[in-house]
Amino acid sequence: MLLQPSQPSQPQKALHQGPNPGFFDDPTSPPQRHHTLPALGIPIPDTPHAVSVALPTWQDCVGYEEGDRRVVDALQTGYPRFVFHDDVKKLFDFCTRKFGRPDESCLVFPSRRPAEECRDFMLSHLSPVPAPKPSIRLAELTLAPRHNPTSPVADDPATALTPTVQLHAILLPSTLASLAKQFWQHSGEGISSRFAAHALHVLDANARSGEFAESLWTGVRAGPGLNPHYAGPAYRPRAQVAALAAAHEAGVRREQEQFVEERFGRNWDVREAVRAKRALRRRIAGVLGDAASLAGPAEDGPPPPTVAAAADVEPVLSDRGVVGVSEGDVFLFPSGMSAIYNAHRVVRKMFPDRKSVQFGFPYIDTLKIQEKIGPGCHFLGLGDASDLSRLERDILPLAPISAVFCEFPSNPLLRTPDLRRLRALADEYGFLLVVDETVGNFVNVAALQWADVVVSSLTKIFSGDSNVMGGSMVLNPGAGKYAETLVTVTKLYHENLWCEDAIFLERNSRTFRRRIAKINDNAERLCDFLRARPEVESVHYPKYTDADLYRQHARAPPKPSTPPRIGYGGLFSLILHTDAAAERFYDALAVAKGPSLGTNFTLACPYTILAHYGELDWAAGFGVPRRLVRVSVGLEDGEELVRVFGEALDAATG
Repeated sequence: MLLQPSQPSQPQKALHQGPNPGFFDDPTSPPQRHHTLPALGIPIPDTPHAVSVALPTWQDCVGYEEGDRRVVDALQTGYPRFVFHDDVKKLFDFCTRKFGRPDESCLVFPSRRPAEECRDFMLSHLSPVPAPKPSIRLAELTLAPRHNPTSPVADDPATALTPTVQLHAILLPSTLASLAKQFWQHSGEGISSRFAAHALHVLDANARSGEFAESLWTGVRAGPGLNPHYAGPAYRPRAQVAALAAAHEAGVRREQEQFVEERFGRNWDVREAVRAKRALRRRIAGVLGDAASLAGPAEDGPPPPTVAAAADVEPVLSDRGVVGVSEGDVFLFPSGMSAIYNAHRVVRKMFPDRKSVQFGFPYIDTLKIQEKIGPGCHFLGLGDASDLSRLERDILPLAPISAVFCEFPSNPLLRTPDLRRLRALADEYGFLLVVDETVGNFVNVAALQWADVVVSSLTKIFSGDSNVMGGSMVLNPGAGKYAETLVTVTKLYHENLWCEDAIFLERNSRTFRRRIAKINDNAERLCDFLRARPEVESVHYPKYTDADLYRQHARAPPKPSTPPRIGYGGLFSLILHTDAAAERFYDALAVAKGPSLGTNFTLACPYTILAHYGELDWAAGFGVPRRLVRVSVGLEDGEELVRVFGEALDAATG
């Protein structure tokens, strides 16, 4: 998504961007021609379930963090863990009206377990603890479409084949809403926007069929069991009429949006969700090629093995170079943070009283999960050889730990942890090694070869289209604690990935490998150019940052080449000499600008401002200064990328 630079006060002109950025018939081709940079608050891409939002100036980003109404009121969407989608808010409102009291707020989760964990999180983080403790209640609602002749979904086969929807609402005092949202953000366990849209669609259809009151089974939980005497009536006509009016509006909009998604999103029937999830597990395991079609013979066999039977799958050598990894070792989640959160749940179950170690400066919520939930963690924020020595000398001999969490490479500094040495320490001291490979991705790096558990955000380059959330966890069958880990995962796992999201993830990821190859080339070329510019203080990119370590852990290219081509990924961070220069550069940079990474189009953001605005000095102490600009490189023409970034650097010196 390249844009012609202009003065910040004028609309910027785009050179390449399709009518629905990120949605194009051949995702490995550059986006089509467009005209203007998305204005403040517009979804990126401008589609119903986009996961980024335009923050085109540095001051827009600061305003977002400070709650400036000019910025906040302009946001039509945002990254889903930070900004609630409109349909998600409508579903919250419906459940609040149905179950809640006037002074209560509501969040909705896809299963009971995360709702209970949200309640536990809130009760454990009340400071000071009030007396008596606040009432935090759980409500459960089962939605199933009715198909009598008058029902609007009577002739809707997709809805008819959709599984019954379970809503698990947590009702809490409105004064605690920000605390509840912390869990939503850190855990990634909330419902998706497509889940909410479908629930609203069913509510609207059932209401119009005249069966609303009879079609819902409800129960409200105040504690471990059902409590039929929860405060507030179960059925309040005026409140529900208002809520259902919103559901009807959402239902009409859903019908309109469905056409857009099917036209531009390469979507297909929701009945294929089971096969889509199987294809995802196989693709992630490295067993399924990215060009294979679900209609082919490979998908005509028996259903995939259950989690419990995963160890019985016939061993194969996957693309990752790990003998025995199969689709039975892959577990799907509603977001990348959910995968990390659930890896942390597994670690806590296996080692309940031990702290973990965060090795290297990570994405913010990875650290927050370890700090706020469980026994705590040791934070080794540099992630270098000195931190490895600290781990070996000052931590491991004193008390056992549960796990080392690290990113490969790290976000945003693109540092490479020494997985070989960490693996040796894990074997010696009996802890798990959990690696987040989102930035590296398994096309480029061989993280699973060294890790016990690999987690990844499928929202990012695996999808690329920036229109769906998802995450994965892969177990290494060659690891010493594999059997114990598999048993623990089996006991704890409940798949909460919504069926429609799985369909989009499968379709989007079919071109994963080809897109990675193009993005690798674009990013390396651009970083070589930027590193030579005098306006640039430093470029953080695996080719220059811990280069030898990265090459030791990189995957061999699929075809022999001379010299071997190593893929360094599409993410880098750029630091200019002054804050003022960084602000001018960002404002003049003619690419899409907003949160997220791993998109098919180039996307930039002032990372430290968006992720650490309340702790800028602390972040700077770990080499993440205020003036850092993070860039996720896309599929655009490499020469144009160099030109656009060069012009932004020219503007930065003005």
